[in-house]
Amino acid sequence: MTASRRRLWLVGGGLAAWALVLGVLAVVSHRTDAPTVREQRDLAAAIRVVDSAMGISVGQAGPDAVPVIMPITVDEGCRITPFRDGATATGVVRFFTKDAAGLLGRLGAGYPAAYEAKVSTDGKALRADAGGFVALRGKVIAPGEVQVTVTTGCRPSDAVEAVSLLPEYPQHAKPGEVLSVLGAASVEDSSVAFARCPSGRPATTASAVGHQVTAGPAAAREHDHGVAVVDTAEVYAYKRGASEAVVVLSTSERDARVYVTELC
Repeated sequence: MTASRRRLWLVGGGLAAWALVLGVLAVVSHRTDAPTVREQRDLAAAIRVVDSAMGISVGQAGPDAVPVIMPITVDEGCRITPFRDGATATGVVRFFTKDAAGLLGRLGAGYPAAYEAKVSTDGKALRADAGGFVALRGKVIAPGEVQVTVTTGCRPSDAVEAVSLLPEYPQHAKPGEVLSVLGAASVEDSSVAFARCPSGRPATTASAVGHQVTAGPAAAREHDHGVAVVDTAEVYAYKRGASEAVVVLSTSERDARVYVTELC
């Protein structure tokens, strides 16, 4: 073998060995390193973070606020790259209270330190990082209502039915019973939403719409021996014991939507 061929052989062998080393490092990094960009954590993993952040939020409601968990939604069709589709998951928790700004401040102080939650100087907005590149935002949307939104941004969801990724837990809340007390002639449009509490057990909100309601919402609180939290023309909210809360929202002159939440 000539000297020049020997040099070429050594160079080629060295490049092959270096490529092998880089390949091994890439595999090890993929399996062990934390994600460094949002697109490295898929939708299923991100939804688990959303579920947890919603549960932590619900767990901070306290005696002067009633939380309502909205179903996590998944919107498909966003673009991770020009050639790759993705999906975005969003979770929302609504809080009804007499002191919206005070509740928002309490939420900001109560999130884990890793969230790095910050409340705006006017006390009407909150920003936090729930981890895994999941954003948490809170805002006062009415004098007696705070809304917390947790969103994943566009994530990979290749060959996965997005709806199958949403968490489900057992639930026992029965908004139809509340609407029966209110004299509803018919009940429809029921839905259930979930969030995992810090303890690991679920919080759930079940909702339904009642038509031709004949009694005021205070009748339900009296029937349940509950404690009123909010009493306005638009919202009536009360706690029944330490484990459940009810919100009655008027949707028209004779119709109402009821949310029953099993608390953390």
